[in-house]
Amino acid sequence: MPRRASFILAATLLAGVAFISGCSQAPVAAESQKPAVARLEFIGQWGTKGDGPGHLREPVSIAADVLGNAYIADAGSLFIHKFDPQGTPLLSFQEDPLKYPQWIAVDPDGDVYVTDAVRGSVFVFYPSGEKDVHRELHLKTHPGKEGFVSVAVGSDEMIHVLDSNSGKVDTYTPRFHLSKTWIPSSSAPGGGTRPGPIVMGPDGFLYIGDERGNRILRFTGDGQFVSEINKSATGLSVKLSDQFAVSRANVFAMDADGRMLHVWTIDGSPKLDVDLAPQLGQAARPAPGLAVSPRDELFVLDQLGARVLRYRINF
Repeated sequence: MPRRASFILAATLLAGVAFISGCSQAPVAAESQKPAVARLEFIGQWGTKGDGPGHLREPVSIAADVLGNAYIADAGSLFIHKFDPQGTPLLSFQEDPLKYPQWIAVDPDGDVYVTDAVRGSVFVFYPSGEKDVHRELHLKTHPGKEGFVSVAVGSDEMIHVLDSNSGKVDTYTPRFHLSKTWIPSSSAPGGGTRPGPIVMGPDGFLYIGDERGNRILRFTGDGQFVSEINKSATGLSVKLSDQFAVSRANVFAMDADGRMLHVWTIDGSPKLDVDLAPQLGQAARPAPGLAVSPRDELFVLDQLGARVLRYRINF
C-alpha cells in the first residue's frame, strides 16, 4: 500500500475510535448535568375553600392512614374529611355532638379519633365514617374552650389522651376504661414541661411536644421517658411550634415562625432545615399542621390558605 494511502487509512481509523469514544461518554456527561433531586421535594398542593363536603373552611388538624390517605378535622364546617394522597375527596361526615374539633388521629386499623375539649370527649369513628353510639370516650377532665386535647393510638389499641391544661396523659383501654394517668416529665435538665400534642410514632413510642422546653420528648407507652430532641441544645436561636409529625426514621417539626421545617432522625440527630416559604408564602401564619404517610410523603396543612401542600421525602 502506498505511504499516503496508509496515512489516510490510519487517520480514518483514529477518527472513528474518537467518535465512538465520544458517543460512549456523552450519556455520562449528560447524567452528571442532571439537577440534583431535593431532599424534600414539593410535588403539589390541593384543597378547595368552602363549607361543604370535600371543602376546607377552617382546617385545624391533619393525619394520615396506612394507605397514605389524609384525614382533616375542620372546625369551621364541623366536617371530618378523608382525601386520597392527590387530594381527591373520598368521604366527609359530621357528628351532631362534635362542635369543637381540635385534633385528629388514625390508628393502624383505620379508625379515626377526634377530640373536643369543650365537650370533654374523644369521638371514635370507623373508617367508613360511621360512629357507634358507644364509641364516645368521655374524659375524666373537662378542659373547656381554653383547653387543648390531643389523642394518640397505637397498634395495641391503647388510647392516650393529653390534656394541656392539666399537663397529664390519661391512658385508656380499647373498652374506654382508664388504665393509667401520668405526667410527661424528662430526666434531662429542664425537666419541667408544658406538654403540647401527643403523637404515636411508627416505632411504638409516644412523642410529646414541649413548647416551654423547646423540645420533643419520647416516651414508652406506659409513660417512661426515653429520649428527647432539643433544638435549644444546638445553640441556634430557633423556637419550635407545637406542630410535628413522626415517620419510621425521622421527626418533622415546624418552627414557631410558621415557615421553617426542622427534621431530625429518631435518635435526635439534626438532619435537615427547610424553608417552606416559597410554597407557604412569607406572611406571618400559625404553624401548619403536619402528617407523614407511609408513602414517604409529607402533608403540610396550611390553615390560612385552606389547602394541603404535598412533599416527597427523598431521604
